[in-house]
Amino acid sequence: MPAPDNLQINLAAADLKKINEALDALEAALAPVLVTLTGKEVQRLPKAGDASLPFMQQALDLAEQQPSLAPGYVDIAGLRQDLVAWEQLQRIGRRLQPLASNLSSTSIKLSSEAYVTALAFYNSVQQAARQGISGAEDARAVLKTRFEQSTARKADRLK
Repeated sequence: MPAPDNLQINLAAADLKKINEALDALEAALAPVLVTLTGKEVQRLPKAGDASLPFMQQALDLAEQQPSLAPGYVDIAGLRQDLVAWEQLQRIGRRLQPLASNLSSTSIKLSSEAYVTALAFYNSVQQAARQGISGAEDARAVLKTRFEQSTARKADRLK
């Protein structure tokens, strides 16, 4: 019997199909409006978060009330459009964030459980190989490569 903290998830093919269809629909709906920025592009842009929202709204209100104060290059209608779209995407992002966080947490927990179990098996294989049990040495040779690669990478980083 598994320990009570072990996750036991079994996603049925029909559930995976529904999830993928929902993701496909979400991607298709957002694809026309989303952009991709490089890390450097993100760094170069001035950042505005929720704390800047009142300022941006006040600037828009004042620009619409007194357009003569706006220089010719300021697109007041474009400011409204950007602000509305930003707020819409922020609401979508807020809904997605807990889902993405829980998906990540669940994935981390599952991989941890799988890794601990695999390590337990590897330790058992090592013990069996030391006792000369048939097939154990071959299994140990296959599994030990994971740790040899890890050790080699660590040694390379220290050079």
